[in-house]
Amino acid sequence: MALSRPGPGTPAAPAPHTEEDAIATHAGRCEEAPLGCPCRGDERIHEERTRALAEARAGSGEAVECPECGGPTTPLAIVSWGNCRACRTAHSRSTHPLRW
Repeated sequence: MALSRPGPGTPAAPAPHTEEDAIATHAGRCEEAPLGCPCRGDERIHEERTRALAEARAGSGEAVECPECGGPTTPLAIVSWGNCRACRTAHSRSTHPLRW
């Protein structure tokens, strides 16, 4: 059985993976790093953030004031992002405008 070469309509074999293709994993970072954990392996910082998130989730029924616009938001939004959803969206639109 002879091997045939791919024709013009046949997709070529996938290119080999390079280091640029790899998902970045940094030594010392926790599993919550993609979710915004700033600990970089420091157990004390990680515990403080975990405690703050747990307290914010426990108080999710109450509204707090957004430090940027003064509007009502949840404590979890403030702990996680630092502002309300409207402020996050406005910031996102100013740095990455929609392209229609």
